[in-house]
Amino acid sequence: MPIVQGAVTLFLLWWIFHDPVKRSQMTMALQRAQLLWLIPGLFCFGAVLLCSTMRWYVLLAIQKIHFGWKRTFSLVMIGMFFNLFLLGSVGGDVLKIFYSMKEVPQQKTAVFFSIMFDRFIGMFSLMVVTLFIGLFSFRQLLANPVTEGLLTTVLAVFGGFVCFLIFSLVVNYFHLWKYIPHWIPGHRTLVDIGTALSAYSSKKKALGSAFFYSILMNIFLFGSGIFAAYAFSALPGAPGAGPMIVVIPIVNTICNIPISLSGIGVREGLFETLLNTLYGTPKSLAVLISLTSFSLTVFWSLIGGIFYLFYRPSSGGNSSFHEMSDQVELLEEEVESNAEKNF
Repeated sequence: MPIVQGAVTLFLLWWIFHDPVKRSQMTMALQRAQLLWLIPGLFCFGAVLLCSTMRWYVLLAIQKIHFGWKRTFSLVMIGMFFNLFLLGSVGGDVLKIFYSMKEVPQQKTAVFFSIMFDRFIGMFSLMVVTLFIGLFSFRQLLANPVTEGLLTTVLAVFGGFVCFLIFSLVVNYFHLWKYIPHWIPGHRTLVDIGTALSAYSSKKKALGSAFFYSILMNIFLFGSGIFAAYAFSALPGAPGAGPMIVVIPIVNTICNIPISLSGIGVREGLFETLLNTLYGTPKSLAVLISLTSFSLTVFWSLIGGIFYLFYRPSSGGNSSFHEMSDQVELLEEEVESNAEKNF
């Protein structure tokens, strides 16, 4: 799968940047950019990370895990760093799970559930925001065959997510894990999410708080993307806040499909297609806005690298990423085995 994703990523990047005229236009646009707009964009993305920390902190507290707000924030930042360099959220999750296990070795399963549910509620909130905004721009998206196709893709992702959720809940409620064949794609993810949902389902007040922080995260994500666009507001065809609010959730939803490595190439292609088709933004400028927005993520990911350099677990020393992956893999197998044994 990573080989296929890598090939798709390289092809998309070639397709987007192969035109020398487009590259020249991007260079000229960058020279006219008002980069001071990126400062509030950086603050917005910093607020995204703070909300992410608070959401995970709440989910850990439900499991009676308390290793401090500062350590929780440090682990979120370390996860960001490894998401960048390992090209995907799985790498960051491995680090978060491993170091959390070091903090509370007697509650490693609960830590695992908190991270699985954190990922789930993040996706759920994104679906809610995307559908809400899609309702207001429904006619506009249907007016063009290209954007209509992208809207259909978003609805398909949402439908698949709902089916996945219902299936996990039904299987978990009726204790059917041992009857689900292991060869089914995503079997382990089904077990992970299903058991995590079971662990959190009765804590409605705390879940409401986690969902609230997820919505705030999406709002601040809008802010970072909008300020990235404002950096090019002096150029003809530059989009304002309204177009970015319509485009960003669609892009983020489709980028969750594992087509390319970390959505690289897909993100730029979607910004180019949507902004140009709906609002007449020059393709070169749309791609540059996407890259500028992504640069805010890169900045904070690099800050996460500083956290990683100085982070020391409360118990035990550092290990290689291979050793961390092995330990997390063993924990996943234990969770899967217990689900099938107990249910």
